[in-house]
Amino acid sequence: MKIGKLVGGVLLAVLLPGCSAEGASPTDALKVSTPAFAEGARIPRKHVCARQGGQDVSPPLTWSGVPASARELAIVVDDPDAPGGTYIHWIVTGIPVTVTSVPEGRAPGKVLPGSDGKAAYAGPCPPSGVHHYHFIVYALRGPITPGGDATAVHQRIKDAAIASGETVGTWGG
Repeated sequence: MKIGKLVGGVLLAVLLPGCSAEGASPTDALKVSTPAFAEGARIPRKHVCARQGGQDVSPPLTWSGVPASARELAIVVDDPDAPGGTYIHWIVTGIPVTVTSVPEGRAPGKVLPGSDGKAAYAGPCPPSGVHHYHFIVYALRGPITPGGDATAVHQRIKDAAIASGETVGTWGG
């Protein structure tokens, strides 16, 4: 029994330091925030879709902790609670590593099509219930190749990530 616990502990010590959803070590996580809403709180109406009384204006974001080895950054906003699977509301690539924030309604890089096929910020617009919107900043080892649908682009971003961080807001009712 003691040997089994020892082996399990050794395996955890060897495997955990390099593991995370994006392939980056947990110590390489970026800190992401927005002055528009608190972590886990309701997103202000201004930043949601027009159909639900909003203006489709992206919220301001700030981040820190970009690893020195990063070559560029990317931003993805997604909704994993969407009925048909994760819905991608915004993809921005080609952000210089010297950039540490994005002002409200602006994109500091190239905006690629989201799940709706449009190269623009698409504010939260759930058909029903409360959804969680993840505003994720990725530090990339190099540029990604645009093209394909939003899910494929997001996967290429995750594959190229050496670190990431996020803030989450909610919308719906």
